[in-house]
Amino acid sequence: MTPRSGAGGVGATWARGHGLTLARGEASDVDTHPGLARALADGIERGYDGPPPAFPESSEWYRVRQARRTIGVLVLGRDCPEPGAAAVLAVAIDPDARGFALATKALLVMERQLAREGVTRWVARVPRTNGRGLYFMLRAGLTPIPPRDDGDATWFARNARA
Repeated sequence: MTPRSGAGGVGATWARGHGLTLARGEASDVDTHPGLARALADGIERGYDGPPPAFPESSEWYRVRQARRTIGVLVLGRDCPEPGAAAVLAVAIDPDARGFALATKALLVMERQLAREGVTRWVARVPRTNGRGLYFMLRAGLTPIPPRDDGDATWFARNARA
C-alpha cells in the first residue's frame, strides 16, 4: 500500500473535523467493539444475524471517534472504481451512538481528507438489502450511479457521473 498523507500506523489520526476523528484502524477492531460488529451487520440488513460482511484485504479501516471514544468504522477502498478514485465500502455507527448525523459527518471529513490527498472522485457502495443505508446515502447528498459488476449493491456518487 502506498503511504498516504497522515495515514500513519494503527491509531494514528488520518482526518479530523465536525467533532470527529478518523483514525487508522484494522478489521480486528470489530472484535473488541461489539457495537461495531452490530453496526456492520446492520449495514447488510437491519437485524442481520449472518456472517459479517467481507471486504478486500487491501481495504483501509478507519475508526470513527468522538470525544476519544470509538463510535463507528469507515472502510475505504483505494483506486476503486478507477485509478485515483476511492470507494466507501462501509460506514457504520454503533447503534448506541446513532441519531446525531455522525455517519454523514464522517463522510464529510473523509471527503475533505481525500481532496487534500488529490482524490477528486469517490463513490459509496450499499447492499440492496440495506434500505436504511440506501436512504441514508440519498439524505447525505449522493446520487445513485449505473450499476457496477457487483449486482447486489447500489453505488452512489456525490455527483451523478458514472
